[in-house]
Amino acid sequence: MLEIEVLEMSTMPDGPDVTVVLARFGRRPQGEPRLLTGGEDNRNVRVATEAGEVVVRQYLLSAADKVAAELHVVAFLARAGYPTPAPFPADNGELLLRAEHPIAVFPFCPGMVPSRLTEDLAEQCGGLLARFHLLTAGWEDPRIPRVDRVGQLRGVAGSSLAIEGADEWRRRTAAFLDTHRDDLRALDDLPAGPLHHDLHRHNLLVADDQVVAVLDFDELNHGPLIIDLARVWHYAAMEQDDRCLPARLVEAVITGYDKVRPLAPAERALLPMAFDLVNLVEAAGFLGHQPDVPWVAHVDECHSWLAYRLNAGRDW
Repeated sequence: MLEIEVLEMSTMPDGPDVTVVLARFGRRPQGEPRLLTGGEDNRNVRVATEAGEVVVRQYLLSAADKVAAELHVVAFLARAGYPTPAPFPADNGELLLRAEHPIAVFPFCPGMVPSRLTEDLAEQCGGLLARFHLLTAGWEDPRIPRVDRVGQLRGVAGSSLAIEGADEWRRRTAAFLDTHRDDLRALDDLPAGPLHHDLHRHNLLVADDQVVAVLDFDELNHGPLIIDLARVWHYAAMEQDDRCLPARLVEAVITGYDKVRPLAPAERALLPMAFDLVNLVEAAGFLGHQPDVPWVAHVDECHSWLAYRLNAGRDW
């Protein structure tokens, strides 16, 4: 049984009628659809059909072309035996319905969201990222975005954020860019390709302590492969009460990755800096929206900023 809360409902909230959507995918609902809660950037509804249970997914933030590129990758991965559900084709031959909020339909995958990131699970995550990177090696699709992380951090220097601690945030971000100028250039020379960019335990399903499905490729983007490992570390740090990343989880992720795709020395050397980078980029994204969120009184309320402050410079 999927360990996600479900809410009874007859249609997708603020969305199209599920019966109409499923007809476009050659399926008929059997019983009431149920909302799977927990998604922030999309809306997912679980529905029984005459051909088995499915999940109707509505993308709330991504444009149709970007979603189409994502679904192309996911379908390829599934055909290659990677543990992720393959999207169904619609009657127009595409893997999505183009609308204000694009829609795709996937088979429902049974399993449970793990309650915590154990060392074994972290090692599996490393191996799964390595498999993903190997399978998509050389994948080129102009619809997949490329994130200018350094540009985002440069924007911090010109930020007008006036809450407490903002001056230190700007100063330390600028110092990071200056100190790691050469490392950041070197990062662009490392092996690159599609990134999942969102591999945390809530996007995994497990059964008998084994990952049976990797979900939610909605943050798919193109960049240095080690960014994906740094993102796993980032999410692991977020789940610690003190935001300090446990060394055992660092080692587990690398061990799992190396078993499938051994890291090059240059990649391994830049991983700690990449971890600092993703923490700062997340902080920039969060704090950059804070003028509209008056309840944030200090930058230290940003967990990503705390993760940077508490983990930067650690000897892994």
